[in-house]
Amino acid sequence: MKIEDRIDGNFAIISIEGNIVLEDTAKLKSSVEGFIEDGNLKGVILNCEDVHFIDSSGLGLIVSIYKTLLKRDRKFALTNLNDRTREIFILTKLDKILTITDSNSDAITVMS
Repeated sequence: MKIEDRIDGNFAIISIEGNIVLEDTAKLKSSVEGFIEDGNLKGVILNCEDVHFIDSSGLGLIVSIYKTLLKRDRKFALTNLNDRTREIFILTKLDKILTITDSNSDAITVMS
């Protein structure tokens, strides 16, 4: 898994390339923790444009990130899901809880 991050206004955008699976969840968690602790940010966006698969550990981590940000009164969104990964969120009904948008700019607009 390759992770790149940047700040866009008051939002951290974390772009992931590869799969979000058990072997890589610690790496992703570590990358996100600094942004969770940053009180100046309004939220975190996970850009999943280059994610091909998410296993149950990856889903658990995503829900954990969401819940942690929610407790801190901050926003969370997933963007650029392909059909396969979007289906995972639909089947688990997480699409009813999480903000899922087609682009980073849409996520920023929705969360602002």
